[in-house]
Amino acid sequence: MTISLDPKRIVWNTFDGLEPPIAGWQDQVDYWEDYTSRFFRSNGKDYTRDDSNVARWLTASDRAPFANMLLALLPILRERADLCDLDLVILAHWLPDIHLGTSVTNLALHSLGIDDGLGFAVSDRGRSASLFALHCIGRYLANGRKKALLVTMDQKHLLYRSPIVEAANPFNAASMVVLSQGCEDPLHYRGYRRLPNQPCDTVETAAYRLAKRFDLDAANCILVADRHILPHVDWSGPVLPQEPRLLCSAPFAALADHSAEGRDYLLMNWETDGASGVYLSSERGDVL
Repeated sequence: MTISLDPKRIVWNTFDGLEPPIAGWQDQVDYWEDYTSRFFRSNGKDYTRDDSNVARWLTASDRAPFANMLLALLPILRERADLCDLDLVILAHWLPDIHLGTSVTNLALHSLGIDDGLGFAVSDRGRSASLFALHCIGRYLANGRKKALLVTMDQKHLLYRSPIVEAANPFNAASMVVLSQGCEDPLHYRGYRRLPNQPCDTVETAAYRLAKRFDLDAANCILVADRHILPHVDWSGPVLPQEPRLLCSAPFAALADHSAEGRDYLLMNWETDGASGVYLSSERGDVL
């Protein structure tokens, strides 16, 4: 059966200062420098003090732990959707939690009083983690399992310097999306695709390759993609820009703020090594 979502029940936000800087942070620098050095070595890389972002990580005034973002959004979502019967809570993120090792999905299940739900996380897929999470939800909601909560989160502070993250200049951001099987919500999940780039691929050719894989009519489908790449796509239908600094939350924030009834959507994430896409249709149908 098809799983569905209602954009009007999506909640999202950006966050600053949910947790004060670490008190007595100077006493923790050596510990976290050693941790980061070992992390680099475990990945076959050398670590130097020039790589360090430990002091900033400890003292930033805009720290936003995943748990705090969850607890800020959950009451808002509970006003819009029934969450007492969730079968799955799945967290999708690119950048790690500032509190390493916290189980955000367990916190969600505990806060909602759910004893028999599954908590799971998707990472190591860059910004496409949230799109792949929809694929996971689509496969899991079967055999009597009917409802899932997708949580997307990223926060800006790493223990080490990263030119990629510095260029992305991310927000502390989170979103929550409820997906259900067999309901009458306006948008129906029709599939996920990951397409490695071919020689001479452009963002435009990647978008149309995704459209072909989903057998969708681009003229009648809204393309949701980063605002800076949309000018490079001569899309035959409408387009909806998303804010790339929201990272994994970007497509759902765009849907929450600008969705239109009766329209289909292609959510697209394009990177130099490939394109990922999710097809959401206003009509029920098989997952493609």
